Amino acid sequence: MRLAGIRTRAEEFLGESRKEWYEVGAGLKEDVRLSEIFAEYADLFTRDNIETLTSLADSADDEVESLRLAELRGFLTLAHIRNATRELSERALLFETKTTVETPEGESIPYRQSAVALLNESNREKRTFLENARCEALAEKNVFLEQIHRATHRMADDLEFEGYLGMMAALKRYELEPVRDEMQRFLECTGALYAEAMEEALSRMDVPLSSAQRHDAQFCFRGSEYDALFPAEKIEPSAREVCASMGLDLSAEGRVRLDIEDRPLKSPRAFCASIRVPEEVYLVIRPRGGYDDYSAFWHELGHALHFAGVAADAPFEWKRLGDNSVTEGFAMLFDHLLLEPLWLEDALGGEASDYAAFLAHHALFELYMLRRYAAKIDYELTLHQGADLTGKDDAYREKLSSATGVEYPRISYLDDVDPFFYCANYLRAWMLQAQMAEVLKTKFGERWWANRESGGFLMEIWRDGQRHDGDSLSRHLGYRRLTTEPLEAQIRNLMPH
Repeated sequence: MRLAGIRTRAEEFLGESRKEWYEVGAGLKEDVRLSEIFAEYADLFTRDNIETLTSLADSADDEVESLRLAELRGFLTLAHIRNATRELSERALLFETKTTVETPEGESIPYRQSAVALLNESNREKRTFLENARCEALAEKNVFLEQIHRATHRMADDLEFEGYLGMMAALKRYELEPVRDEMQRFLECTGALYAEAMEEALSRMDVPLSSAQRHDAQFCFRGSEYDALFPAEKIEPSAREVCASMGLDLSAEGRVRLDIEDRPLKSPRAFCASIRVPEEVYLVIRPRGGYDDYSAFWHELGHALHFAGVAADAPFEWKRLGDNSVTEGFAMLFDHLLLEPLWLEDALGGEASDYAAFLAHHALFELYMLRRYAAKIDYELTLHQGADLTGKDDAYREKLSSATGVEYPRISYLDDVDPFFYCANYLRAWMLQAQMAEVLKTKFGERWWANRESGGFLMEIWRDGQRHDGDSLSRHLGYRRLTTEPLEAQIRNLMPH
């Protein structure tokens, strides 16, 4: 297949597959036809095409074209693996949409819905029952996840990489180890602060930190006591007002489409589906009440506005591929507005005193999540040292439990893993958004979201899609490198310890 044909077919494939992903995730349909879609594009994900792109990238004289070819090669390589494991992936997805879990009251509810039920269950015994029921069901899903893990490692070897980690080193635009090392420094610097604050937060639930379970932390950070501050009916109108104050249109002139209806099979995890960039982008959320709705909505809105803001004539690789640390950075820039006291007053009304307790709570949640993801990248570097899974469940439990202070169940050792080290994209995005926020405050003031010029500043960056990786964008903003220091400073300023 010629290069132009590869690019055209790749864009068509992404449009079709993400539409399918949207419809299943949005709860619009039960049956998944990803296998059919992959079969339709079998001519795209061939080893010959991968080798052709590798050769073209190595011999390209133009640096930009070489980078585009490398991105395309990376996409086809990972799609080649996804294609080979698609039946297993589909069965794992069908498990989530069709499996039910029994509640403490004896009611049978969808597996996905049980995650929401657990978050809102104040009775610890009932919450433990739900957690155990979910873990028992997860054992069935793990059968597919284990096979996917082994097959992926085999294919990395077959493609003549130096194992799975060698493949990631060859295909990613950044190294993974420096991300892990920066987060290990963060763990050390925030350990005492975290332990004291987490102990205090859990004590209000009559749960000692020494015996806390993952579900205790999940319920703690649900923050139902702050629900009244974040009325569901104000999510969309407040977002429209804030966007307008930045000179932005929430719907990006119709390119961004909101899906906020509640459906039984809808995924509890909010997501953005970029079906056609920049023309057709969906923001999907299943509201369950509270500040988490706002955080999820603004996160996905950051994605949606970024994708909808890409120049229509941008190359395919910058529209669809690239370093996802960048789009995650824009998503986090928006969801981190919930850590801005002035933004809360502007968007929701009230005074600073109304939000002080919430901000301390949310800052602790931020710290918990950062420590959790620091453990995840460390664990995943261990997980992917080889195809053998012996002892990996213990490694997961030990690393996650140590970093967060709460006991994590071994059974989640594969379910709590996004493919191809996406956790590193999140961590780099966390660092990038903090740097972007500092620059916006310097240029447009503490209330940068109330300055119409801030939207223009962001739109200018969005036009490039993901042409630049997180490191080069950080340097463009005036920083030497991505670092957690601005994150740590923000958390310390908001927590009363």
